[in-house]
Amino acid sequence: MTTLYAVAQSLPNGGRVANTCNKSEDYIGYSTKYGDAAGDFGILAAYTVTEVLKIGEALGLPAELVHKTPSDGLSGLSDEDKIGFTYAVLDRYITEGICEDDSTRERIDHMHRINLHTLKTIPSYERR
Repeated sequence: MTTLYAVAQSLPNGGRVANTCNKSEDYIGYSTKYGDAAGDFGILAAYTVTEVLKIGEALGLPAELVHKTPSDGLSGLSDEDKIGFTYAVLDRYITEGICEDDSTRERIDHMHRINLHTLKTIPSYERR
């Protein structure tokens, strides 16, 4: 992220860095604070993974990119392997409130609850 901001600042008219997180990742806190969650604007923040895939298809992007297995590229595991449920299950829960598996619903709720801080502005001292 530091490199992206350095490049943006080196452009003649300045530049902006895009936060690439989506609504699904944000909901459960599956991002890195000041990493992929940082940016000047979040173009995908309002869309679930399911919706992002549909957007990619509608734009005619190459299928191998749109449907590439999401992974952090570090562990050798897919995102879904790491979080313990599929994005389709998460997205249905976010959008419809439906999750048929109680343990999965509890895991999603737990991840959401403990990671809410990642969606909030940094607390700071206010002078009075």
